[in-house]
Amino acid sequence: MHQQIALKKRTKKVRLALAGLLFFLAVLAFLNLLTGANGLHVEDIFKFSNSNFELVLFQIRLPRVIAGALVGALLGLSGAIMQGVLKNPLASPFTLGVSSSAGFGASFAIIILQAYTNESINANFSIAFFAFIATLLCMTIILLLGKFASLSPSSMILAGVGLSSLFHALTMFLQYFADDIEVSATLFWTFGDLAKSSQIENCIMFFTFVPIYIFFLFNYWKMDALNFGDDSAKSRGVKVDSFRAISLLFASLLSAIAVSFLGIIGFIGLIAPHVIKIVLGGSYKWVLTLSPLVGAILILSADFLAKILLPPIIIPIGIITSFMGVPIFLYLLLKRAK
Repeated sequence: MHQQIALKKRTKKVRLALAGLLFFLAVLAFLNLLTGANGLHVEDIFKFSNSNFELVLFQIRLPRVIAGALVGALLGLSGAIMQGVLKNPLASPFTLGVSSSAGFGASFAIIILQAYTNESINANFSIAFFAFIATLLCMTIILLLGKFASLSPSSMILAGVGLSSLFHALTMFLQYFADDIEVSATLFWTFGDLAKSSQIENCIMFFTFVPIYIFFLFNYWKMDALNFGDDSAKSRGVKVDSFRAISLLFASLLSAIAVSFLGIIGFIGLIAPHVIKIVLGGSYKWVLTLSPLVGAILILSADFLAKILLPPIIIPIGIITSFMGVPIFLYLLLKRAK
C-alpha cells in the first residue's frame, strides 16, 4: 500500500516536472523569436504577417532557437552520461577536456591550414571537422588510459583535466607563432555562438542526438546499477568495461558535435543533470530522460540574456553560460568536499 502511494506521488512529481520543463522551453523559444539585436520587442507579435519580418523570423531567429535547443540537449545528455558512468557529479564535457581539445583542433585548422581565409561553407566545416577530431582524440586517450593503466573513474576525470591543460598549451603554442588576424580568428571561434548554425548543422545535431537518446532510454538501468559499484553491476548482467567505453564514446560524440559547430559552451553538461537530481532524485531513468530538456532551457535562457543585456550587441553565449556555470560549479565542489 505504502509503495503504491509512493509510486503515485513519484509519477505525479515526474509529470509535473515534465510539464513545467516543456512550458518553460516553449516560453523561452517564443521570447527568443521576439528578441533580436535590439532586444525584446513584444509588438513583433503583430508582424508575423509581414513578409520582411517573416524573412528575419524563419531565416535568422528560428534556426537560432532550434540550434540552441539542440546544442543544449546534446550537452545535457552528454553530461548526464559522463556523470553516470564515471560515478562523479563533477564529470562533464567541460571538465573532461572536450572544450580545450576542440579549441586546439579549430586553431590547427585556422592557423596551419589557413581555413579562415576561405569564406565558403567548406571552410566552416573544415574547422568543425578538426575540432571534432581533436575532441574524439582526447576522449580516446582517456579511454585507453583507463583500460591499459586500470584507472578508476575518478582518475579518468583527472586524466581529462591533465589533457585539457595539454591541449590548451598546444593552442597557445600555435597562437604564439600566428599573426594577429589568425589569433583573432581562433579567439572568435572559441566564443560559443548560436549564429554559427545553419539548417545543415541543425540536421546533423538532431540526427546525432535522437539515436543516442533512444539507446540510453532503454539502458538507463545500467547507469543505476553502476551507482552500486562495478561488482554489483556485473552481478546484474552489466558488461561494465564495454558499457562504460561505449557510453563515453557516445557522450564525447554528442559534445564534440555541439562544440565543433558552435564553439565552446561550458558548464551546461555539468549543471543540467544536477537540476534533475535535485528535483527528482538520482534515478538515471529521469536524469537521462530530462537532462536534455534542462540543457535546452539553460541555453535558450542564456541566449535570451545575451540579446537583452547590452543591445544592440549580442554577447557570445559561451560567456553567458560561463557566468552562469562557475558559481554552480564552485558550489558543487564545496558540497562534495563537505
